[in-house]
Amino acid sequence: MATTRLCNGCLKAIPADAPQGLCPECLVKGGLGSENSSKTAAAPTPPGGRFAPPAPGELAAVFPQLEILELLGQGGMGMVYKARQPHLDRPIALKILPPEFGRDPAFAERFAREARALARLNHPNIVSVYDFGRAGDYYYFIMEYVDGLNLRQLEQSRRLTPKEALTIIPKICDALQYAHDEGIVHRDIKPGNILLDKKGRVKIADFGLAKLIGPGAADPALTQSQHVMGTPHYMAPEQIERPLEVDHRADIYSLGVVLYEMLTGELPIGRFASPSEKAAVDVRLDEVVLRTLEKEPQRRYQRVSDVRTSIESIIGLVDQLPMAVRFAIGFEYKSQKTLLGMPLLHIAYGMDPATGKKRTAHGIVAMGQTARGVIAMGGVARGIFAFGGVAIGCLAVGGITVGVISFGGLAVGLLLGWGGLAAGTVALGGLAFGYLAMGGFVGGVHAVGSNVADPMAHYYFKNWDWLTLNLINLALVGIPMLIGFLMPAYYRRKLERQERTTR
Repeated sequence: MATTRLCNGCLKAIPADAPQGLCPECLVKGGLGSENSSKTAAAPTPPGGRFAPPAPGELAAVFPQLEILELLGQGGMGMVYKARQPHLDRPIALKILPPEFGRDPAFAERFAREARALARLNHPNIVSVYDFGRAGDYYYFIMEYVDGLNLRQLEQSRRLTPKEALTIIPKICDALQYAHDEGIVHRDIKPGNILLDKKGRVKIADFGLAKLIGPGAADPALTQSQHVMGTPHYMAPEQIERPLEVDHRADIYSLGVVLYEMLTGELPIGRFASPSEKAAVDVRLDEVVLRTLEKEPQRRYQRVSDVRTSIESIIGLVDQLPMAVRFAIGFEYKSQKTLLGMPLLHIAYGMDPATGKKRTAHGIVAMGQTARGVIAMGGVARGIFAFGGVAIGCLAVGGITVGVISFGGLAVGLLLGWGGLAAGTVALGGLAFGYLAMGGFVGGVHAVGSNVADPMAHYYFKNWDWLTLNLINLALVGIPMLIGFLMPAYYRRKLERQERTTR
């Protein structure tokens, strides 16, 4: 008796050849579908429809050589179980394919041919296939077990930084280029198929399974070739429109979708903005990402290694420079201890090679060309206590200052302004304007200066000890500037020692 095929989205009955295992309503609603959040991630529904994954105990009789421990995830490409090989004392991942695939008389030949090709892939960034075959009703793969998360789970737990994204992508490029050189196209690059172990190593899973399980192998004598294979939103346009014409450039498109999502947190759907408009990334990355997402394959990068080269030409050169040269360009130190969600100390100078933009210091104590914090020192400083070329804060000291109490070349203070040009309730300077003002040229309600002498202002300022005031001025201006000069040098040497120790 024929098995009724059900829609992946709403479980309505659908024709056997429905694309992506979805009814028309779910196709329209989901923009041709969406990715599963399971560890193995979604893939095409098997020809016979949905079925319940067998319990680990049920598989024990089928795989007596293994200890089946737990179900890790389920998708259209099968079920993945964590298992153990007792004779080798190692954990493995067991992927079993839905029994319906075995009903295709041509599948056994295609499975053996494609599985042998996958087993030959030997790359540090590709999940290794240890064995394959058929046991009972199940075709299976025994694969390397990766103890960690997939990229989708990592993205759901927190937002990746551009630096993290641009560290992961070159490893994906290496793996894809190796597979392409071996004549294998992945066809289903997506976050669910990119695994990261507990040591941060990147592994790509399910290489070539979209081609194997979707009835679309290259040999029309063995298989049908008209079915769409892959995951919606990550699929190249030709995978949907012209599945017979899919080649390695479809992986490059999918890689572009993954990169865009990692940088911006969004999918490039419809009329989408460039990455630099959505996140703090180098504008030069826009050209790289948009080129991978070209609709026509001939307008994309033709080799995935070219994607890596383009990215490294933007961000990789700085990391390859000698340590002294990198610190001359700029450096960053951020303390591990935090308060109110900010590091206790953040020092940042120069360009961030991950974004191509100037670094900003943001901490309880912040030092940099641009600094924000409780105590901020920099070219532009904003904080409760701000010291800089332009300083804004309750206590502001610098060239141009605005604050409750302000000291600077141009000082504007709500209570006290002291500088070359000073304005405030109490103002002291070469040019001073305030309710109480004293200086060379003054203006105010009560003022003492070369152009005016007000008895009340004389009375107010007569007890001011100029020596004491200048010492206060020196302490307020000189000490923070000295700290701002010495602390970056100290922490730069600290970072140099850490890097030498790491190497």
